[in-house]
Amino acid sequence: MEETQDTPQRLFFALWPSDEERRALVRWREGQPLSGGRPVPSRNLHLTLAFAGDVDAATRDCLEQGAQQVRGAPFRMTLDRIGLFKRGLFWTGPSLCPPALGDLAAALAGLLADCGLEPDPRPFHPHVTLIRRLPGRLPEVSPPGGVWEADAFCLVCSRPGEGYEVLRTYPLGDSPPGSLSERSGSMG
Repeated sequence: MEETQDTPQRLFFALWPSDEERRALVRWREGQPLSGGRPVPSRNLHLTLAFAGDVDAATRDCLEQGAQQVRGAPFRMTLDRIGLFKRGLFWTGPSLCPPALGDLAAALAGLLADCGLEPDPRPFHPHVTLIRRLPGRLPEVSPPGGVWEADAFCLVCSRPGEGYEVLRTYPLGDSPPGSLSERSGSMG
């Protein structure tokens, strides 16, 4: 389906893991005694920072331009926690949100508001969804414990039935500009 300038796009800002980080999560997930549910495909693993929803071309432009002004420091986070949200969303994330991660999420929520969107009113809860619709209770397994290095964030488009596409990458700190999608294989 060809998109026109007037076709709304479903957008969000995210941290996109490297191929190595993604493979480590998948290896950990496959090594656990988990049954049922729908594993999130490796290419779609990410950490959502701010969800914009369906936006028109003018709002997308506002988000792209505004994200260029967002400043943040690179950071590391350890995936040392697991959890189970409603509807069986099994996730991993940091037990303590690095200050730079919280600041980045807050700045992007502010950008959504500046562009006329309503940011999620719930507190930011950094997590990577690993399995959808996992039946039962939280499994008794140890968290993956891997460390993610974050030196950039992305504007991502969700294309139903096709996966995710990284549209633009924004460096944190003194990171060199470039396409994280090319570095990490994040095209869905």
